[in-house]
Amino acid sequence: MTTSLAEPADASRALAGLTLLVVEDDYLVAKEVTIVLQEHGANVLGPVPDITRARALVAPGVPDCALLDINLRGRMVFDLADELVERGVPLVFTTGYDASFLPVHLRVMPCLRKPIDPRELIRRVREQAAKAA
Repeated sequence: MTTSLAEPADASRALAGLTLLVVEDDYLVAKEVTIVLQEHGANVLGPVPDITRARALVAPGVPDCALLDINLRGRMVFDLADELVERGVPLVFTTGYDASFLPVHLRVMPCLRKPIDPRELIRRVREQAAKAA
């Protein structure tokens, strides 16, 4: 999906035109992240709490960016992350873990620690989506 990522005059539209996948197993975190993204104009796929549902959501198309929690009820998200990267989807990890927990090849992706600062979330999503545009 192509979109202009120049800073919009209305900051509430900072993510307008972007489709974002949210994979998060904590209901409250998923809800909060989704609300922030939607308030800034994003179309959100999910949120979903597991890899199987995430794969189903992205089967028909490619989102502009994916936000992935690292640990989904004891299952690490790295296989899904690799699949998305192969499809050209930029990632932002949202986790309680330190970035050093990521496999070396995924450490180039932003890693936001919970609790997530909404401004940092918006900034990182915009940066990642711009790379794919």
